Amino acid sequence: MTDEPFVDTHVHLWDRSVSGLRWAWLDAGFSGYRFDSGDGYSNARYLPPDLMVEAEGTGLGGVVGVHCAEPIPDPEVETAWLERVGDGHGLPDVTVGRCELDQPDIAGLLERHSRHARLRGVRDLTAYERLTADGAATALETAAALGISVEVRRSHDQLGVVAEIAHRWPGVPVVLSHACLPPARDARSLASWSAALGRLAGGTESVVCKLSAVAGRGDPDWTTGSIRPWILAAVEAFGPDRCMLGSNWPVDRRYGSYRKLIDAYRDVLSALDPADRQAILAGTARRVYRIDPEDDSQYIGM
Repeated sequence: MTDEPFVDTHVHLWDRSVSGLRWAWLDAGFSGYRFDSGDGYSNARYLPPDLMVEAEGTGLGGVVGVHCAEPIPDPEVETAWLERVGDGHGLPDVTVGRCELDQPDIAGLLERHSRHARLRGVRDLTAYERLTADGAATALETAAALGISVEVRRSHDQLGVVAEIAHRWPGVPVVLSHACLPPARDARSLASWSAALGRLAGGTESVVCKLSAVAGRGDPDWTTGSIRPWILAAVEAFGPDRCMLGSNWPVDRRYGSYRKLIDAYRDVLSALDPADRQAILAGTARRVYRIDPEDDSQYIGM
């Protein structure tokens, strides 16, 4: 199935030599955002050529570069840098910038983000702890006017605010970051998470599920069999046209190779009919992030 294009919706890039940017989470001993530093992240840089080597033979046909600089007083600086990376390497095709949806200067930040041609959305890492529809109102109104998506992650038992946002701003695509996966990957967690996704999907139209980090810290010894029920449960809840896949690369490299991950994704989806499979592999991502399908002719490592 490698002749079917795959759009990776969650890739992180960095270059520690860039002035004005810092990636503190790469430092030994860092702990934050439910993440701990570890072996595999100490590279001085991770840029598109590095991804191209790892993606050889996977049929990768598009990349969404997601912010990861930390700390950064002005997130637009990273968006501008990712734009330059894309200009120089042809990847990432599009980008997702950082924001805090409830900040008083949010409208100006989103407008500055959106001046960069590859910017398609923003992500709020603080949404896990604090997210209210009223607090994010200015951000969502601005996002609607600019035509960009908003990506958030919440505990799956606290998705009511996501439904409220989707109802109040139906024109804004709301992306569930890392599928709002629970930290525990047992049968009980799968059942409660699946039910929560079903309720959210059934009551909204603009919420999209990004399945990334499914083969990562929450399931460090993952197999195709262990990730299969999580992927298929999300597809059952949202349908193929509202699901897309991401690698969370290279953060999840410590849990396996890129090729192993993409092969597992394709194996899980092999039972679906071609149209549904292609929607999850690429179609949903193309629509949500407005990626030209003609870019598939420039596959990496086909």
